[in-house]
Amino acid sequence: MSSTPSSHAGTSARTQNRYRLPGIEREGIAQLSLLETALWPLQGGSLPGGAFETTYSYSSNDTRNNATVTVRAPLGLQSVDELILWGLLAATLAWKDPDPVLHATPYWMLKHLGLDTGGYQYTELRHSLLRLAVASYHNTAFYNPHTKEREYAAFQFLSVLLPTVGGVGERVDDHRAWRIEWNPAFFRFCQATGSTLLFDLGLYRKLSPPARRLFLKLKDRFWRDKRVFMNVNDLTTNGLGFAASRPLKKRKYDLKKVLQELVDARIIQLGRGQTAPEELFLKRAKGSYVVVFHEGEYFRQAGTERVLRQKNALEDDPLVEPLRQIGVDGPAIRRILKKSSRGLLQRWIRITEAAMHEKPKGFLGFRSSPAAFLIDGVEQKRTAPDWFHAHEKRIVERAWKKPTSLQADEDPEHRRRFEHEREMTFQAFLGTAEGRRLYEQTFAPYQTLYQATEPHRAREAAHEATLHRLRRTAFSFPEFDDWASARRQVV
Repeated sequence: MSSTPSSHAGTSARTQNRYRLPGIEREGIAQLSLLETALWPLQGGSLPGGAFETTYSYSSNDTRNNATVTVRAPLGLQSVDELILWGLLAATLAWKDPDPVLHATPYWMLKHLGLDTGGYQYTELRHSLLRLAVASYHNTAFYNPHTKEREYAAFQFLSVLLPTVGGVGERVDDHRAWRIEWNPAFFRFCQATGSTLLFDLGLYRKLSPPARRLFLKLKDRFWRDKRVFMNVNDLTTNGLGFAASRPLKKRKYDLKKVLQELVDARIIQLGRGQTAPEELFLKRAKGSYVVVFHEGEYFRQAGTERVLRQKNALEDDPLVEPLRQIGVDGPAIRRILKKSSRGLLQRWIRITEAAMHEKPKGFLGFRSSPAAFLIDGVEQKRTAPDWFHAHEKRIVERAWKKPTSLQADEDPEHRRRFEHEREMTFQAFLGTAEGRRLYEQTFAPYQTLYQATEPHRAREAAHEATLHRLRRTAFSFPEFDDWASARRQVV
């Protein structure tokens, strides 16, 4: 997608316009350079080689240059991942002097994102965070808002640290606070003036995946010009992530449905005398089309300046629920939220939760109560006790240590045999009466969902989602280490 330096380095008055919105319930924040191209193909899932490459053009010294963006995601990415990335980034930046850590229960995260809060949603949130945690972004001409220059940049988005039941690994504890640590470079970019785009997360969530991406692009561009031109071929492949192998004629048809969705949401409007979205396309040459976007009524509503949340807004603060679970009462929560730094609070929540749930070696017990223990540590600004450092070190060692007897099983060919055997067993399961019953039972609600969100590929998307869920919830197969151990015993 083409870009100009003004998309990042406008005047301070113009920058503020990016933050003017109609009254919204939930905020999302996106990093502007990342909006230049799609992060991943729209169909989602894994890719051969685990990487997705796109390009865009930009102006420098009155010349046009091309930049290459490569996103590496070994676990693939799904459309919901961008909602979670931008929504939780906004939740972190919403506070005064934000710390690059979000410490919150999965229930709070789902509620903040406007998603359902059932047990299955916890699993989906966890998988999304894991996909994002192993993904990396690489741009040959990333606009650095600090240096005001284009630089060769590569970074990850975040790290996740999820407590496990009893602190022994394996099963994640969904009732305790999870910790998201943002990559330092990425977080600095997102804090810089003029480097991010604030948007209505509630509206974004209601749109289909391609409409979401186009909504953010247009929101950035409409603050400079009420009419925006984009090349259809470039927009659909590099900008929105439609498969490049799909003929331009079909991509143009898919884009027309996205335009109708944005018209219905009043994000764009038809031009004077126009009656249908297809009239927004202009043919420049054989096989070359441009689409014209006219600013919609949504952006002409009376705006309100963004207001940072107050520290005493208890219901909005992600730290409140962990404090309540520890046993801190309402007045004490208000007091320590008002007087203490978020970093200090997050650290002592982690320490107290570990003492309560994980029976760490060296901890002699609470003298009074977990709440009193936490409040004392926070108000006295104490450093973390020695037993906590040793406990975290043991957890890290346990998580990464592999039995030496299984080292030989890590060769690629052995892993491929494991994957093949597991897939064949899964396909056999789908062929049973129980497998067919579960497939049909799971497929129906997914098809209803995707007919509303991705009508151009509803059946395909529902099929993929159904298989993904059945593999995790209804299908049983040994883990790789157990499978390898059993094979050795047979031999």
